[in-house]
Amino acid sequence: MALTAPAPAPAPVLAPVRVDAARPPLLRVTLDSPATRNRLDDRTLHALAAALDTAESSPGTDVFVIDATGDTFCSGISLGADDRDGWQPRLTAVHDLLQRLSDSPLVTVAVVDGAATGGGVGLAAACDHVIAGPGASFRMTEVLLGLVPAVILPVVAERTGRHRAFSLALGAQHVDGEQAADLGLADQRTDDCRHELRLLLRRLRAADPGAVRALKRYRRELFPAPEGHADRSVAVVAERLRDQRVHKRLNTFHRQGLIP
Repeated sequence: MALTAPAPAPAPVLAPVRVDAARPPLLRVTLDSPATRNRLDDRTLHALAAALDTAESSPGTDVFVIDATGDTFCSGISLGADDRDGWQPRLTAVHDLLQRLSDSPLVTVAVVDGAATGGGVGLAAACDHVIAGPGASFRMTEVLLGLVPAVILPVVAERTGRHRAFSLALGAQHVDGEQAADLGLADQRTDDCRHELRLLLRRLRAADPGAVRALKRYRRELFPAPEGHADRSVAVVAERLRDQRVHKRLNTFHRQGLIP
């Protein structure tokens, strides 16, 4: 009787992020899906939201840091042909995450030492402090795809000013770390992200935690998020996706490997 070889075990599904909560007052989340260029797919969005839940509910945690492995910090929202049907809830999840990063009582920090494109620019811009390393670059690529950066434009504009954000989006302008710091898109450009993060943590430890949280609340009172923005951003993207030419562009970019 012939023996049948056992079927190979399925490859393990790796988590898209790594969470390090071992060094309070810091909780660090590392985007760790280089194969997808750290895109914002459903699993990654869920993992980021869960990590922020953990950080906000952990006594002694005051700082939430997002960084990434690989040459890409974050390639933005997942738009591959296989998962494009889920764009609407995914877009809403991106909006909610950016709002939470901005409004969180924690100090939120993005350490960008790779390419941030599309929604990845928004992910960084929504944080309270952005450190740009030597490999950092920022580019809102939506118009190249036939889309509009509807979700991320407000958080970028809050940093750069309205017209500058519009101009960056209109021309899909590539911005390096030094230019990003000049524009306010990053708070500092450095050759040593770890060192700058340590200096930031030292400054935050010297501040009164209650005052820091009160400052964040007061900022949101002074500069509230646009009313109804979540629904409006979904409607703007829905309008673009009704155009079959947009689908053709997306499919072409996907086949060429330019979007994950």
